[in-house]
Amino acid sequence: NGFACTGIDNIAEAITLLELNNWDLVASMYGPPSQSEAADAVAGGAAPPLSSSSSSSSPPSSSASAFCPISPSSRHIVERQPRMLNFRVEYRQRSVELVVEESRTVGEIKQILETELGVPVSKMQLKGWKSGDVSDSTVLRSLHLPKNNSLYVLTPDIAPTASTSKNRYSAKYGETHPMFFIGSLEAASQEAFYGKARDRKLLAIYLHNDDSVLSNVFCSQMMCADSIVSYLSQNFITWAWDVTKEANKARLLTMCTRHFGSVVTQTIRTYKTDQFPLLLIVMGKRTSNEVLNVIQGNTTVDELMMRLMGAMEIFTAQQQEDIKDEDEREAREMVKREQDEAYRLSLEADRKKREAQEREEAEQVRLEQIRKEQEEEKEAIRLSLEQALPPEPDEESGEQISKLRIRTPSGEFLERRFLGSCKLQVLFDFVASKGYPSDEFKLLTTFPRRNITQLDPGSTLLEAKLFPQETLFLEAKE
Repeated sequence: NGFACTGIDNIAEAITLLELNNWDLVASMYGPPSQSEAADAVAGGAAPPLSSSSSSSSPPSSSASAFCPISPSSRHIVERQPRMLNFRVEYRQRSVELVVEESRTVGEIKQILETELGVPVSKMQLKGWKSGDVSDSTVLRSLHLPKNNSLYVLTPDIAPTASTSKNRYSAKYGETHPMFFIGSLEAASQEAFYGKARDRKLLAIYLHNDDSVLSNVFCSQMMCADSIVSYLSQNFITWAWDVTKEANKARLLTMCTRHFGSVVTQTIRTYKTDQFPLLLIVMGKRTSNEVLNVIQGNTTVDELMMRLMGAMEIFTAQQQEDIKDEDEREAREMVKREQDEAYRLSLEADRKKREAQEREEAEQVRLEQIRKEQEEEKEAIRLSLEQALPPEPDEESGEQISKLRIRTPSGEFLERRFLGSCKLQVLFDFVASKGYPSDEFKLLTTFPRRNITQLDPGSTLLEAKLFPQETLFLEAKE
């Protein structure tokens, strides 16, 4: 039996034990729950991969489980079940509980919430992720979430509607009352504590109990006083909760434990019904939230105002420190951003300078290559012309010989004998073979001045009157 090491004979109980310990065999062997606990968990049934339950007032159920039953044919085959994650999602006065496989995406959670809350996915912002905002395509497994998670939904594009409790409050005590925040306690905390330091406020949590004789006086005289209403509206985010019903009170205690710790929860428990209503003044701090004051219902307007102002004095001192720290941090970040930008611009300037230099060097290489090719081509032409020239005739050959003397632009002289019957093209080729092609240089006589290169290259030296001797000079064409 593969489960013998656990000391449990029932396979279903053994699988439950492994699931409760994240399939850690050692932990299952040395710290197993009792067989009755495991059996109760199995009896809870199998949870679907995606499931939800919605509640507007009742506390969350803690008996949900996510186990698959073992068929007789697979009793000896243990397959690892997908890890399930629990989510409690709050939206205004509603709460939705989900059980989701960690292989699902954030977008799939939103699709379920669209069905449960009637809020379009396109208008829904799902907040509360420990890693910050995530995209709809993010797979839950990549976020490394714990087993139980709390999220909340914001819908900035959907105007909030007055809650039933607020309508009852207005109908009973009049329209002059604090502006109550419509949304979950977590959303109210976010609004009060997690903005810019200059924009933060104190959180006033009003806990109402209809069964207390003080509630009517507190609401009609204190909470409706113009000075109190004005002061709360300017300096506080005010969130209200009715604890008249035990189910609502239990849910509040769960929320307070999650957001403020067990000390606050225990403090609320100690108050009896006739001490309500309560007004909790909460200040957000860097590492935790602190309850500055718990104001009971048996107070006066002046005393209530004094205690609110006392809380504001503490909050203002802390806020000034936070503003100073935030300004210094932003100044440091600004300097760093400016330094980073200056460094980036320097790198960009260096890159452009380097690229310009590389382009210039490449252009120089290209031009040099072209010049070299042109020189090689000229040299090849020159050698070809030189090799094609007829031999220089001997003076004693007995034929008509023309002696030509040609002055170059550098002042040097080229001298050669040609047959009088030689074509002018031979003369042009000779001059070109010395590096003076006819397309770049003119061949001129001295007196009278004639441009020989304009004559018919097929005519002879005799016909061009370059016989028996002539001095010519070369001139570059314009």
